[in-house]
Amino acid sequence: MSPPPVLPPYRPTGDVVADKVTWRALVRAARRGLVGSWTEQDRAAASDALAAAGAAYLRAYAVARGLDDVAGTTVTAFEPLRTEPPVEGLTSALTAAGVRVLVPVTLERPRLEWADLADPHRRPLGEGVLAEVDVAFVPALAVSRRGVRLGQGGGYFDTTLPRLRELGAGAPVVVVLHDHEVVPVVPADAHDAVMDAVLRPASGVVGLGG
Repeated sequence: MSPPPVLPPYRPTGDVVADKVTWRALVRAARRGLVGSWTEQDRAAASDALAAAGAAYLRAYAVARGLDDVAGTTVTAFEPLRTEPPVEGLTSALTAAGVRVLVPVTLERPRLEWADLADPHRRPLGEGVLAEVDVAFVPALAVSRRGVRLGQGGGYFDTTLPRLRELGAGAPVVVVLHDHEVVPVVPADAHDAVMDAVLRPASGVVGLGG
């Protein structure tokens, strides 16, 4: 596997909107280069590593709450684009273990709906289903060491994650990234969501902030 890309330090220009555009372009280009260099074995290894670490994190969460097993718990995840971290192994492993996996459905901007991954018709379940979430695995482009998330720019998760915090009774939010996408600082506004932890192939789950 090729060495991971290195993202440059963020140097604010005074225009956060422009800085976000620049940084999103940098991250997307780095992702294309990384994934373009992968063999099938590289992708499978990354998928397996994410699956093992994510499942272990959910098991630890279940034990901490006095549950005997992860079966019957609920998580959010996502169906990755080609350049996103390959979470298919994680969602397959969790589904096989009896975990309910919710995936986002894009409807009217900036609102996300949620559907059961096991439902081929992706029927929206309504915002209230967020109250059932035990752990939220969410996508992003990068995250700062303080946990500030840089998303794709659509505003969907910046709108949805505060509602998850309100409805989800303290469900931890774990951003899933490639190994090089945790950086000291990202361009951010006050409304940008803050993550509790990050899941990466080489590092597993690591807490953020504090």
